[in-house]
Amino acid sequence: MVPLRRTLALTGVAFGLTLGAPSVAMADADFRDSFSVANAEGATITVVHSHVGEDGEVTYEYVTYTATAHGATVDRTTSKAE
Repeated sequence: MVPLRRTLALTGVAFGLTLGAPSVAMADADFRDSFSVANAEGATITVVHSHVGEDGEVTYEYVTYTATAHGATVDRTTSKAE
């Protein structure tokens, strides 16, 4: 019974390492998300960020800032791949 448990435990660990290996090889990866709103007819924020790195460089950014009472705004979309 003990060898069976030991074999199952080692198999589970090996299986977990096998599935986790690609994420270890690609150590740098990133994602962020945000959304906000306020009111009395003003404010907004939207932020999305993406990143890969470890020289598989991919970057993405989506930004929206708004205020109002007829002023302030930023709208930006950026992308990069190398």
